[in-house]
Amino acid sequence: MFKKLLEHDRRCHELIAELEDIYYNEKKVDIKRIEKRYAELSTAVATIITCLTHMSPVAYNNLRDYFQKIDAYIHYIFTPPTRQTPAPFTIPLSAIDIDDRQMAGDKAFNLAMLLNNLDLKVPSGFVISTAAFHAFLEHNNLQMVIDERLARLDITKAESLQRFSDEISALVGNAEIPPAIAETIIASFAALQKKHGAAVQVAMRSSAGLEDSETSFAGQYKSELHVDRDSLLAAYKRVVASKYSPRALYYRINNGLSDLDTPMAVLVIVMVDAVASGVIYTADPATASTQTMAIHSLWGLGELLVGGEVSPDTVFLAREPSPHIIERRLADKFKEMTAGPKGSVQINDVDEQRRRTASLADRDALELASIALEIEAFYGEPQDIEWCQDHGKSPYILQARPLRCETKQARQDLPAEIKISAPLLFEGGECASSGLASGRLFLLENDQQLNDVPAGSILVTQCTLPIYVRVMDRLEAIISERGSVAGHFSSVAREFGLPALVNAGPAVRQLQHGTEVTICAHKRTIYQGLTPLPPRPALARKDKNPFRRKLKYILGFVSPLTLIDTGAPNFSPEGCRSLHDIIRFSHEKGMQEMFATGDRWGTRPHGAKKMISAIPMTVYVLDVGKGLVDAARNREEISLSEIHCLAMHAVWAGLCHPGIDWGQQCHFDWKSFDNVALAGGIASKNADAFASYAIISHDYLNLNMRFGYHFTVLDTLCGPDANNNYIILRFAGGGGDFKGRTLRVEFVTRALVRLGFSVESRGDLNDARLSHQEHDLIRDKLNMVGRLLGVTRLLDMTLKNEEMVEGYLADFFVEKYDFAPQN
Repeated sequence: MFKKLLEHDRRCHELIAELEDIYYNEKKVDIKRIEKRYAELSTAVATIITCLTHMSPVAYNNLRDYFQKIDAYIHYIFTPPTRQTPAPFTIPLSAIDIDDRQMAGDKAFNLAMLLNNLDLKVPSGFVISTAAFHAFLEHNNLQMVIDERLARLDITKAESLQRFSDEISALVGNAEIPPAIAETIIASFAALQKKHGAAVQVAMRSSAGLEDSETSFAGQYKSELHVDRDSLLAAYKRVVASKYSPRALYYRINNGLSDLDTPMAVLVIVMVDAVASGVIYTADPATASTQTMAIHSLWGLGELLVGGEVSPDTVFLAREPSPHIIERRLADKFKEMTAGPKGSVQINDVDEQRRRTASLADRDALELASIALEIEAFYGEPQDIEWCQDHGKSPYILQARPLRCETKQARQDLPAEIKISAPLLFEGGECASSGLASGRLFLLENDQQLNDVPAGSILVTQCTLPIYVRVMDRLEAIISERGSVAGHFSSVAREFGLPALVNAGPAVRQLQHGTEVTICAHKRTIYQGLTPLPPRPALARKDKNPFRRKLKYILGFVSPLTLIDTGAPNFSPEGCRSLHDIIRFSHEKGMQEMFATGDRWGTRPHGAKKMISAIPMTVYVLDVGKGLVDAARNREEISLSEIHCLAMHAVWAGLCHPGIDWGQQCHFDWKSFDNVALAGGIASKNADAFASYAIISHDYLNLNMRFGYHFTVLDTLCGPDANNNYIILRFAGGGGDFKGRTLRVEFVTRALVRLGFSVESRGDLNDARLSHQEHDLIRDKLNMVGRLLGVTRLLDMTLKNEEMVEGYLADFFVEKYDFAPQN
């Protein structure tokens, strides 16, 4: 039982370190990774409690009660939201009311509000609800498969994203739509046929949870256009599958949203035979100014505009005293998307005359401006509105969502004092997202090169496709030959705070791949060379990230260690305030039960001995095979000379190295720390409450060593057969903050690597291993490990930055301690 307790104790520390590493280093993972890791942690803690109660059946019976209470608080955060039942599988737009937002999704809900409250011209249609989505997944047992894969997904690796997406898309594509859902969808489509004729075709657009809200998901999901009755169900599954596309996964997880936060509803609206389409911004997204508004337009369907493939015409209007045109810019609209044969779309070349002809007349622009202001007044904030115009010049509203503007804080954070004196390489284009950036140009010739984009690049593209979002974490900025401020990628760039210059024209092709440049997006300029810049301002919404809020809540019940003094009255099950406390308490009591260090029974039945040493540490030794001289077997206190374990002697020789001053205090704010710190990172020489423990034989050592608040577990075999010899070292914990602990881990890692160990680090935890070495070399390495342990106590409280790590490595391990690597 004791061995099992230690194994699960080790696993608990690994899992806590991983959770802390994800939080403090802001790693982007799905919440299912956290849920899976916490399930493992919960099971491991429960097993530790079981082991402890087996070792002492009476003493710790109430420990499980406190664990279950903490466990229940944590499991609360993983509880899925309640669903409305029974819920309809489809809802006509005209029937959606204020209580249907969750079922309809934000896009369909917003459009229905305009139809039902403002009586605006909106295409007829219905929404396939989130209830249908959940029923579809449950019918095919897909949710468990998706959750399992999400727990393993690494969105920083393109191959991981693509593999996940391909697997789920295939499962969705092959899944059966439950007959009740299929019949309801067909019946709702038949109602549209009755109103618009048997040949009616529809657009099927995503309306996922939280889409078109503060997180726009602009361009991240799939739309299906010109869908007829025969292809309706297959198109529905393609839109559902797009929820798991690489770009949608990256966007969702990067914004801290869970899969359950974004159930997929699908908006189904009658296709409009559009002569022109576009986007209206009721404010300037770069300044949030509401003095002007802009209408972007091109020929045909608007997909080429929002997809960043064709630059649109733009009409700028002043809003006061009434909307009036103040400027018009014509673009080269060389392509248009129109209806194709048999429910398809086609992209055609635009003839030379229409390419430079205005796609929107003045009177039509004024009519759209009035409609846009009405929508803005209804929602009470600036709007991003998609529209189209039929051949009869009637305008239709297709979508309305909050306009993502750059914050005042972000604009103020632009370092105006930075003067760039380097040669100007380029000036022009449109600022889609403000900011300064320096980096190497990466000229993207095709989408297959996305996987090759290195971190720190400034991407140069022909257009701004939404798929580029999946490499956004590697970009410093983006420059595009075509595109628009109103494109989907531009919206996402503003959300991410990524400087973006669009519609820069063919001149950007003259920029050379690999050139080091500095871009000033808000001034529409590119300069030669790298200009030293301050870090990009953190987005204000980082603290609102739902994932980080959840993980912070979880860590509040997992990480804090309040049970420090094992001799204190609160060192009890009742004093446990976190899982870390329970693990700490169980480990300590397990050690005491194994070594019988207490005097509960008046004897030490297991034969544990207290080792007397010049080092101010309390160590109990348990001999499991020829580890003590015969004369020491009947004594309760022994000296190092009576130990017949070569590994123990080697470690202790390192700890006793003359360069290690056990009385020396580290220099930091002593008022912030308690008596453990004041004792120099060790406990009182006679304090059993802070004892360390050693299990020994003549060639084996398992040493659980405590220095203040950090713990070291050393397991080693040092015998005549090199094939069997090994050293395993675990180094964890500390009393400093997370940064201090991770800097100490870096220090220990680099020292151990120099000694020839293979090392794995996670958060404030080190795991190191060295094996298959001769007896003498193992002994020498153990000596070095002893020195390392001696000099690293309290370093988590003194290390502040990388420079200090470098200094300690040089001073302590080379000069002062002659700590040169040995072969």
